[in-house]
Amino acid sequence: MEKRTDQELMKLITEKNTLALKALYRRYEIPIFNFILRYTGSREIARELIQETFTRLWFASHLFDQKRGNFKGWLYTIALNITRNEMSKKEYTYQYVEVNEACNPENEGDRREKESPETILQQQELQHTVANALGQLQPYLREVIIMKNYQHLKFREIAKVTNVPEGTIKARYHRAIALLKKSLNPEPNKTWRTEPCVT
Repeated sequence: MEKRTDQELMKLITEKNTLALKALYRRYEIPIFNFILRYTGSREIARELIQETFTRLWFASHLFDQKRGNFKGWLYTIALNITRNEMSKKEYTYQYVEVNEACNPENEGDRREKESPETILQQQELQHTVANALGQLQPYLREVIIMKNYQHLKFREIAKVTNVPEGTIKARYHRAIALLKKSLNPEPNKTWRTEPCVT
């Protein structure tokens, strides 16, 4: 199963093959979980919504059409819609969480043992600062930053996921970056470097 493409696994899922679903879950569990976690700032919510995302995938598998886009984008669309819906139900307070731990806690622990306490503290302070600034953004701006800078999706992929024109996505990204810079650099002489907007 692990060697099959996303499209091949989806075809099997339409035939109610649970092994294919498990294979796709293992393949996308970490990126989708981290996406929801960064969006919501809650591990509890992220754990619930990733299960709902793959449950929705299972029951809506017949709706996937590879001619209209790749599986990755389709899955992110499901995750985004479910997360948006959950966050709109009530007011959530965005809280900082250390997303690296969601990737591989054991490796993260090994890495930190080799770093000095001062370095770890500086990294934690920076992560807190960025996370707090991110949490202050409007959700539609935050999701673009998360998908572009953390999930490494291209603008055209984000446009498909959000069903928003690519030009609008780029404008939202630039606005979000400007707001983050203002939040992170209240002093005009300081600068905050970001990756160039080229894709």
